[in-house]
Amino acid sequence: MESIRAFAFWLESTRLSDSMIYPWVWPTVEAFHFLGLALLLGTIMLFDLRLLGVAKRLPVGPLHRIVPWGIAGFCVSLISGTLLFVGMAVSYVDNLMFQLKLLTLLLAGVNVLLFYLTVSRKVEALGPGEDAPPLAKAIAGSSLFLWFAVLCFGRYIALY
Repeated sequence: MESIRAFAFWLESTRLSDSMIYPWVWPTVEAFHFLGLALLLGTIMLFDLRLLGVAKRLPVGPLHRIVPWGIAGFCVSLISGTLLFVGMAVSYVDNLMFQLKLLTLLLAGVNVLLFYLTVSRKVEALGPGEDAPPLAKAIAGSSLFLWFAVLCFGRYIALY
């Protein structure tokens, strides 16, 4: 853990970290972070809720085609979140909410990987009115829970 703290101290001494305190930089980066989260979570929620049986008259294939928007949102959030971390690395390293956010983010990533390794092809072929396989529903439910946890833990970082 000491090496992580040492890295955080070094990170906060960089020019990139210093640039985060300029007027409007932090709020702008934070706004991009929220925009990325909105794209990511909006896409995931639509897709997962359909797998769980909401709006079953929609075919899954067209919903799956919006996944690139979710990936773009993830990329924006990853870049902006990294910048936010660089700006306050020392504070974040010891923050339990930040640690829990990273843990749930990792678990959400494993969940996505599990989906694509197991049921994604079966799910993409689902037509209107067809029910998703039980494993797909379990993964979708886990996805919703984990991404909601990422969002909540992220929100509580500043308060902890």
